[in-house]
Amino acid sequence: MATNKVSYLNKTFSDFKNNLINYTKTYFPNTYNDFSDTNPGALFIDLASYVGDVASFYADTQIQETFLLYAKEKENLYPLAYGLGYRPKVSYASSVLMDIYQLIPASPIIGGISNPDYNYALVLPENTSLTSTTNAVKFLTTDKVDFTDTNNTEIIYVDGSNFLLKKQVTAISAEIKSTIINFSSPQKFQLATITDSNILQILDATDTQGNKWYEVPYLAQSSVLNTIANPNASSDGVPYLVNYQRVPRRYVSRFLSDGTLQLEFGAGLSNSSDNIILPNPDNLRLGLIPGLSNILNNYNKATPFFTQEYGLAPSSDITIRYLVGGGILSNVPSNTIVKIDTTNAYFPSGVSGNPADTIKASIACSNSEPATGGRSGDETEEIRNNALYAYQSQLRAVTREDYMVRALSLPSEYGSISKVYVTQDVASTPLATPTVAYTEENNPLSLDMYILAYTSDKKLVTATTTLKQNLATYINQYRMVTDAINIKDAFYINIGINFDITTKSGFNNNDVITNCIVTLKSFFNIDNWTINQPIIVSDILSTLLAVNGVQSVTKIEVINKQENTGTTYSKYAYDIPGATRQGNIYPSIDPSIFEVRYPDIDIQGRVVPFTI
Repeated sequence: MATNKVSYLNKTFSDFKNNLINYTKTYFPNTYNDFSDTNPGALFIDLASYVGDVASFYADTQIQETFLLYAKEKENLYPLAYGLGYRPKVSYASSVLMDIYQLIPASPIIGGISNPDYNYALVLPENTSLTSTTNAVKFLTTDKVDFTDTNNTEIIYVDGSNFLLKKQVTAISAEIKSTIINFSSPQKFQLATITDSNILQILDATDTQGNKWYEVPYLAQSSVLNTIANPNASSDGVPYLVNYQRVPRRYVSRFLSDGTLQLEFGAGLSNSSDNIILPNPDNLRLGLIPGLSNILNNYNKATPFFTQEYGLAPSSDITIRYLVGGGILSNVPSNTIVKIDTTNAYFPSGVSGNPADTIKASIACSNSEPATGGRSGDETEEIRNNALYAYQSQLRAVTREDYMVRALSLPSEYGSISKVYVTQDVASTPLATPTVAYTEENNPLSLDMYILAYTSDKKLVTATTTLKQNLATYINQYRMVTDAINIKDAFYINIGINFDITTKSGFNNNDVITNCIVTLKSFFNIDNWTINQPIIVSDILSTLLAVNGVQSVTKIEVINKQENTGTTYSKYAYDIPGATRQGNIYPSIDPSIFEVRYPDIDIQGRVVPFTI
């Protein structure tokens, strides 16, 4: 008996049709032999070919949509991205540097000098609402604005008996909304959905008993970074201490392809604490059939059937506060964010009545630059490429640059890192060097991270021990298991610049010198300098020659500024001539950075006569 020959390689309509015709001619030569388009039998061949083509298309598409590299539908890309560790965004908020103003009365005149009366200094809490006149876009301040803190406060002018003060704060295009999720009874892995437009993130979640619920990347993560008020904040310059806190009440959130935000809660239904269950070896086989052992369950401390390691299941209503905003319309022009909500502004001194009410009404805001960065959420290719990167890094710091970025990303409440330099540790035993904070002891694969911090007026300073400990705790969660990070102090070298120029005919000497000094201030702005960056004297020369009116530069002298009575320069002296090679001034072997600490007095210039 003949065996039917069927091809399984058909993909298109033509493939199926030709194969069906050949099959019919081979096995039914006498039954059917009219294959013209006018024959009704051709209709059934076409219909079968159509069905085969469609089925083949959907089979190929379904296979394609299971691979991140080839998936095209966002409904598939979102879960694939989450599975690889990337969280897609449905909206990006714009940001802007805001100027906040306040009138403040003058204090009683003492010795002929009048100063602001800081009893009437206001504090605006973070998340103060601002509104733009363009499209009524809402903005929120990201930090507290404290006029009682005289650092980084600018006195604009004195008008009669009042001063006008100005502070700056960053704001993002967002507004706070809230919703209540109802839970009648605890159930494992309950899901809830927040339906809104342009959701940015969740601010907080609190149940009816006042318990706080914590967002985690995945439910098996039982600890989060916890902030504790630092009792030595004034001396350390670090508002909070950081440590790890175990959180049984936790949840994860995931954006769906339609822009809604889905929340998933834990599975723990037991009233017993994990701290009681886990350390007890008798509970390792909790829930198993007596006499039987399961090594996988014994070792899997995240198994929800035996402990609460996936977190508790909620049993009461939870109030969720979240941010919405962003998008392309949030990129508003300059001088349009002029409305400020002063409802929550307060006087720390407790003053009230007049003139306090008048002072509070004087608060104003403006943005000298446009808000930028707002746009719609991730496109298909962005999700694909970001997910591939997330899978490779697994949120771990792999390269030296990764560690530098992580250090500079330290949340501001834990302290602020201004400069970072990472290099391979040359010591065989890291603790033999003057290490202050570390993540792993005696690791031959250790790295040295040299850091500096800023003072309140943006001058370089050695990081405090508290700041280093916070950084060590923070960066430990991103560290490769084989790496050890030794956090050390970098050095800052204070310098001054003296220069002589000749000017072109017809230019005012004072104007040219002023412009030169302003240009060098910008050149030596500390934001433009990194640890171990040399000073290229020819770059200084080119910068001065580019100033309008400069004919020639006859002298450029870089001098060392060292601490002495009444100054706050670095205590370390540096041999500038000895460090100069071929017109370039190099930092020391120990990681260090050059700083013009007081540009107004450390940059000096002269106009000298032109000589032949």
